[in-house]
Amino acid sequence: MESLRRGLDARLTTSIAFCESTDRQYDERTGQPLRGLVNPKDVGLFQINETFHQDKSAELGFDIYTLEGNVGYALWLLENEGTRHWNASRPCWSKKIALDA
Repeated sequence: MESLRRGLDARLTTSIAFCESTDRQYDERTGQPLRGLVNPKDVGLFQINETFHQDKSAELGFDIYTLEGNVGYALWLLENEGTRHWNASRPCWSKKIALDA
């Protein structure tokens, strides 16, 4: 798993992805990248906000609209900025990590 290779806690990354999108990159009905229910600017598996992250993700070579790019950029964010971008879903993923321990 890529998160382990990067020295990240796999339970953390998988829990964030589950809590953000129930492990989905694409909308099952449309086949388009999943959009946030609260904020439609949130995209994909890790619900990366395109308003705040589109330029930086593209600069780093990540296409957040693809599964590979969304995961890659999310892992980059976790490595470089920690979990702060997912604070809204912290109650969900911190509880899930505790239950999975």
